[in-house]
Amino acid sequence: MQPLQGIRVLDLSRVLAGPYCTMVLGDLGADVIKVEPPEGDETRTWGPPFAGGASGESAYYLCVNRNKRGMTINLKTDEGREIIRELARQSDVLVENFRPGTLSRFALDFESVSAFNPNLIYCSITGFGQTGPMRDRPGYDFMIQAMGGIMSITGEPDGEPMKVGVAVADLFAGQNAVIAILAALQARMLTGKGQHLDISLFDSELGWLANVASNYLISGNQPKRYGNAHANIVPYQSFQASDGWFALAVGNDKQFARLCDVIQKTELANDPRFMLNSSRVENRIELINLFKPIFLARTVGEWLEKIEQAEIPCGPINTLDKTFSMPQVQAREMLIEMDHPTIGKLPLVGSPLKFGDTKVEYRIPPPRLGENTAEILKEVLGFTSSKVDDLKSHGVI
Repeated sequence: MQPLQGIRVLDLSRVLAGPYCTMVLGDLGADVIKVEPPEGDETRTWGPPFAGGASGESAYYLCVNRNKRGMTINLKTDEGREIIRELARQSDVLVENFRPGTLSRFALDFESVSAFNPNLIYCSITGFGQTGPMRDRPGYDFMIQAMGGIMSITGEPDGEPMKVGVAVADLFAGQNAVIAILAALQARMLTGKGQHLDISLFDSELGWLANVASNYLISGNQPKRYGNAHANIVPYQSFQASDGWFALAVGNDKQFARLCDVIQKTELANDPRFMLNSSRVENRIELINLFKPIFLARTVGEWLEKIEQAEIPCGPINTLDKTFSMPQVQAREMLIEMDHPTIGKLPLVGSPLKFGDTKVEYRIPPPRLGENTAEILKEVLGFTSSKVDDLKSHGVI
């Protein structure tokens, strides 16, 4: 048994935030029905790379669409919209990421759908939310990172503002949608009713600012860019050794004293400029300039061995080939393979959710376009084969 076994999710989302949300729900056991237009989720073409050759599926699409059954429906047809209504009638959760107001034109908005299924949890994921002066603007991760402030604090101090290397606004919005859906499922057990969930990329990015936002709100000072360093902890950054770079994360004064022993500079631990973290933050440049030539004298491997022995957090700065070859990745089942009908063995990142009993299961590989349309229509809605053929001939599916 899985945590969400028996829960049906109607997934009308595409690209990243919504599909990531519904994949997590599928990993937890929900029956996820991914509905795409006849041309498919646009991320199917976001490549290279493509698995299974140039005509195969993009790696981008494959990363967030396992544990779903896929079908195509043309929402521009009356029959297509009626099929969505019938699927919504028999679903527990609906996830969509259309711009606000789009689905109301099809009578598929929350108010319309909840009128015939008041138990439905209806989750809308948009760039800026359902309210506010920016509600109608489209939202893509890059612009959200720019407008939400994360780029202003990311990058080298004198360099160009930088986005994070993955689409964090999308992914955090998807994760927040999962949290909200799980909470709404629990609330439904108490109230007997579903509700509308309003998740935005912009809100999610602001929430992700965490301590940096708090620093600004408390002090009134604009945060600076520190590259790989930390605004409130020193030394907490990357350092160059003789053959490469490594990460060092000294989290408290005891660890700093042990680090001073490791580098054979014990006097620094008693220097009033560096004894306390608050003093090290104030004298950041002076301390880092003392450390740089010391770390250049040995290799990354030598430093990591010594620093780890002193129980100070540190690590190599891995490329992905090294990351995925780590025994820890294998032990935690964070690299999985699924059998795909056209790709063969499909490697994917595993779920980070670990359960003692109700474990994550990898049941279904990412669906090919429209792969399960007939199956879903027959199983869920009771359509006959002739009815399905008729819908195909009229361009509804």
